Amino acid sequence: MKQFLLALISFTPAIFAYETPSWVKEKYQDIYNSQIKVEADGSKSFHQGRLFRRGGIRVLSLKGDDFEMAFQHGRLLQSETAEGALPETAALLEKSVRNILPDIPVVTSSVVDYFYRNYTDKILQYAIKNKGGDPNQILLEAYGLAEGAQISADTVIRGVLGPESLQVVLGERFKGNKLLPAAGSANSCTDFVVRGEVTAQGEMVIGRNTDYPLNGFFDKFPTILYYHPTNGAQKHLSVTSAGLHNAGVIGYNESGLFIGVHTIPTAEVSTSGNPVFLVGQEVMRYAKTFDEAVAIFEKYKPAAGWTYTLASVYENRIASIELTNKRISVRESKGGYYAQSNHFRTPQMLDANLELNASVTEDSQARLIRAEQLIRQNQGSFSVEEAVKVLSDKFDPINGEIKGFGNVIAVHTTLSSAVFDPARGRLFMASGMGPVSLTPYIELPLIREFDESLFASADYKHLENSSFNQDFPLLAKAEQKYIEAKTAFETEGNPKKASVILRESVSLDPDNSAYSFVHGILSLKAGDFKGAEFSFSSNLNKKYKHYRLASLYYLGRIWASQGKNSLAKQAFVGVLAEADPVIERTLIAAVKTYLPKVKKWGKTPLNASALLIFMPEGDMLEY
Repeated sequence: MKQFLLALISFTPAIFAYETPSWVKEKYQDIYNSQIKVEADGSKSFHQGRLFRRGGIRVLSLKGDDFEMAFQHGRLLQSETAEGALPETAALLEKSVRNILPDIPVVTSSVVDYFYRNYTDKILQYAIKNKGGDPNQILLEAYGLAEGAQISADTVIRGVLGPESLQVVLGERFKGNKLLPAAGSANSCTDFVVRGEVTAQGEMVIGRNTDYPLNGFFDKFPTILYYHPTNGAQKHLSVTSAGLHNAGVIGYNESGLFIGVHTIPTAEVSTSGNPVFLVGQEVMRYAKTFDEAVAIFEKYKPAAGWTYTLASVYENRIASIELTNKRISVRESKGGYYAQSNHFRTPQMLDANLELNASVTEDSQARLIRAEQLIRQNQGSFSVEEAVKVLSDKFDPINGEIKGFGNVIAVHTTLSSAVFDPARGRLFMASGMGPVSLTPYIELPLIREFDESLFASADYKHLENSSFNQDFPLLAKAEQKYIEAKTAFETEGNPKKASVILRESVSLDPDNSAYSFVHGILSLKAGDFKGAEFSFSSNLNKKYKHYRLASLYYLGRIWASQGKNSLAKQAFVGVLAEADPVIERTLIAAVKTYLPKVKKWGKTPLNASALLIFMPEGDMLEY
């Protein structure tokens, strides 16, 4: 492994070292001299920006050009930016690499630099070139947020490009470059748009869960940004988290266009592509019609695989914009409703889906199935309240049961959730910790209806939303312990601590095979082979076939590493006998790799540190 790492890297310093140019500081000297003021209504103002709070949500009204609005955001939410999602998002690539590589002094840090140079920085350089070659067209906003929050511009840039970089690394590995680690970033976002013929009041309702692997950070400071540009762009808003200054994930503009992004793992990736969040933000700023939005998506190809839900409220048009680095497909919906999860659906894009494992595929399909079921069940009476119920749903339609984890819309990584009610000029935004769609929703105005002078004194609704926690307290607690374990592994890089915490999830929800399986993998990574064997064995008598087969496979790997060759071969043969050749394609491939090794060499080592676990789905990126 050490020789491999040394061969992979070059020890030149990373390209990243962005600093705000002196001319920028001179041009915007007035904002540097501005001070935060506390207003009579309790809000805070800075320059032309204003910070309110409503029901645990930070409400930012921003006005100016790109630099000024970003600076206002950074300064008014300075502590939240430093403690929230931005630094963790910026470190996603680094932590993904470190979690699957041995910690070798100097060498591992150089590998991390290699990935920043050859992925994050190359994507940025391509985007700069694609925008005419002037870095200030893209970086001015990053400089503004960095200066306002007093953090490095590198952190801001890596935060915007981190998810894209991870997707490119993942895609390149799965299209054949096995020298790359399989860094995981596939998310589980779900959204839907319901037209007037299905709703109770005859108007469009939009629901959106954004799922992201940063529990405890992204959901810590829920934030809505109201942008009032003075440089020719139109007004728009973003449902986000403190420090994440971008409208390309969830956005809505004054022309009535909604966008919501979905990660779609694919091998059609390249560093010669644009950061998709910046493309989405371009739509929010400048597109006034459905067709104008599509034209922008067609103009700027992304680096990786994504689907955007696009809804034009005033034109009554809905579509998914399916994107890879190689192609685009627009799937416009003509029916009464539309729903989207994390897989391409148009016939011409089906072969671009990268099927990581059975759990990821089934989970994406289950969320889509369930959202459509609930919408159909409420045709003619669908409302904001019904939309909240969909986003809060914990029913697994594949297995027909209420679950805390797996195949459910309200997943543990749901860190942002909102329902848009355009006809009444309002949205409802969830305000708690993950899964945030199980917490109260707070009423807020849409961008046309937002009035800074009246906001603090305006009445607003508060939708209670606590039925799952009340009705299924053990399942809810098990899920929270899983979140703790996930954080211990992903953020702290501590598999031993994570495995200890996860024992509680297994105890509270013993029928959920995902918890037992993940506990087994974490135990292996912590060096506890006996604990791993116990966890995997417990899954052999449970009903979830995929986890039963995956657990049997890892029992085979453990036994092969201990020289128990007969048991290992029995386990591998048992997997092959039951595994569906399509659904379990990746698992079967792994068995066919190790079974011949055991037959030929007998005892076969298991390098536990290299196991590619994917905590958001409770499964593996590779077996």
